[in-house]
Amino acid sequence: MSIEEQQVPARAGSFSRRNFLGLSMVGGATLFLAGAAGSGVAEAARTGRAGAVGAGTLRVAVASDPGGFDQDYLAFDTVGLSLMKNFMPFCIDYPVVTHGRYDAYNTNRVVPIAAESWSSDATGKVWTLKLRKGLKFPSGNPMTAADVKWSKDRAFAAKANVAGVYAGIGLTKPSQVRVLDAYTVQFHQAFASALTNPTQVISLYVFDSKLLKEHATAGDPWAKAWASKHPTNGGLYNLTSYQPGSQIVMELNGGYPLSAYGAAAKPFPKVIVDIIPDDASRLLQLQRGAIDVAFGLSQQDTAKLAKRSGVTVLNVPSDQYVSIPMLTSTAPFNNKRVRQAMAWAMPYKEILDAVYGGKARRSTSVLPLGMPGASPKGYPFTTNLAKAKSLLAAAGMSSGFTTSIGITAGNQAAEEIAVLTKANLAQLGVTLNIEELDPATLSQDQTNKTLPMQIVTGQLWVNDVQYLLSTSLIKGAFLNYADYDNPAVQAIFEKLTATTAESGRMKLAAQLQAILADDVPWLMLGQPDLQVPMRSDIEGWVEGPDELFRLPFFRKV
Repeated sequence: MSIEEQQVPARAGSFSRRNFLGLSMVGGATLFLAGAAGSGVAEAARTGRAGAVGAGTLRVAVASDPGGFDQDYLAFDTVGLSLMKNFMPFCIDYPVVTHGRYDAYNTNRVVPIAAESWSSDATGKVWTLKLRKGLKFPSGNPMTAADVKWSKDRAFAAKANVAGVYAGIGLTKPSQVRVLDAYTVQFHQAFASALTNPTQVISLYVFDSKLLKEHATAGDPWAKAWASKHPTNGGLYNLTSYQPGSQIVMELNGGYPLSAYGAAAKPFPKVIVDIIPDDASRLLQLQRGAIDVAFGLSQQDTAKLAKRSGVTVLNVPSDQYVSIPMLTSTAPFNNKRVRQAMAWAMPYKEILDAVYGGKARRSTSVLPLGMPGASPKGYPFTTNLAKAKSLLAAAGMSSGFTTSIGITAGNQAAEEIAVLTKANLAQLGVTLNIEELDPATLSQDQTNKTLPMQIVTGQLWVNDVQYLLSTSLIKGAFLNYADYDNPAVQAIFEKLTATTAESGRMKLAAQLQAILADDVPWLMLGQPDLQVPMRSDIEGWVEGPDELFRLPFFRKV
């Protein structure tokens, strides 16, 4: 493979957000980060590393504080994970394609960022990472191969984010990550994998190992407690101050290789992140021009901005999908005919029109739209109550049954979906009780496999069929909310793991979808568009596989 830019075997995307373990952040007074660089513009001019730099300050608003600053442990937290995309050093990333008012990652390719090169041997099992020389953390410590090695050793010890996805590409122990010299690291996988590049895009972030070692203790050898409250920095931006509940300030790191992002990157020297929990207040601040971009607003809120002067709402096709897993290990959903009946009973059009205002695409498979191999016939169901009744009768349940559906309390879209579903199922004699659960209770019920039905909105950070199965549809998978266990699906997963040729993987994807179209562990609803409200003079949203915000490409027009 070429050193500077490589093909990714399958359109990559994402690590499911629910694969993260949580860690709470302790609030406090304003946090000033010792050793953090300033704006970096002078340094950029001196080194020439930064490429084109914009002017002024970008101001964005988010709904909550970050849950912490430790990339190895953070969970369920788009704010914290978005921030880390911008202040953590990442070795490789996807190149960006400009579409006008928004950009998108080309997830078929990867390019080096903090790395000088990233390449594999002929077997596809040994991968060599060469770091750029001269990169430094704000502490003044140089970024070296020792930092990469220590960061991955830490990840294996954490048994959390990186360790989980590395197992899927044949990396399970620290001895497989080897330092060759001061700037070169090799990864020795147990087998070649089509998922190596997308997995490493999300995993090859680097900690300042010397700094963290200074804050380690005998009881906390990896400085987990300290890292949760102190960002590593050294990426595109440095997080220079934090007032919990109020504001975060990030300043451009002039020593980072901005030119690696390409000509589209002309970042603001300074970014202020205002923490505004109230949706109405974020909406108002955007309308007034006090902020440039508002994150976390619902579709109902963004609809109010449609005709406001000075504001633009981007509607971007998204990889995020909404589904209803059914508990296949417990009656009545351990009966395939009952699951098929549910699939024919769902009010698909009503959901997409009423809940999402038509700004959503109908799902056609368990594989999301845009995933390589996704079939337009992978989920062959429309609303047909007569078929649903016939299938219930064949299952011996012509008089219906009573069940429940779990939703997150306060989630308006989920509540509306549940209400529409309840009305349709009532026509079959099925009584659907809607259970609104707080996030902690919902998560526990998911772990315990006690929810007969639930509404799930998810997105995969690796947009590949093998990854979908490994997280969600094989026995013991972390996101297997349906408690689904099908030996034929397990066999396909094992073949996918051993297959790198694209043609062979697509054949397996077709076989899988034929099985799932008959077995129906999930009711597939749709993929809502991502809506990004911003001031009309701002552009450069990057649509990625994870919908975390990236700051290099925002610009004023």
